[in-house]
Amino acid sequence: MAGDPRYWRMRPQAPAWGTVLGPLDDIRDGAGKEYRFGRGKGAFSMFVVRRGQAVWGYFNLCPHFSLPLNYRAEQFTNEDGSLIRCSMHFAEFRFEDGFCVAGAAEDCYLDPVPLTVADGEIRIIDEADLPIWEASQIR
Repeated sequence: MAGDPRYWRMRPQAPAWGTVLGPLDDIRDGAGKEYRFGRGKGAFSMFVVRRGQAVWGYFNLCPHFSLPLNYRAEQFTNEDGSLIRCSMHFAEFRFEDGFCVAGAAEDCYLDPVPLTVADGEIRIIDEADLPIWEASQIR
């Protein structure tokens, strides 16, 4: 079962629905960027990966060992930018749905943070748009 697109909102210091994260151009194609809200151990951490004009957001927690995926700062993808990679134990996940295809978290999913891009800006979708976002994720 895919990750729950509402789970991130239950976390302390989670950003609000509709929060603007920043310009699409801040993320290189095939790379990722972390976004943090709050401070200290209780800060909310998520990341965004990009392929072309498409972006995917996930709560920054590996389902294998409950550690941030970017143990090494700003490293969210493998060498060729085709998969998300946990830099601690090297589990690899698809961009499109956060499904682990190799490594210690095999058959697990990352928890998505639903995003959209409008006018070159990445933002978390509005809660009212969640059913539309979920329908677009069905493959």
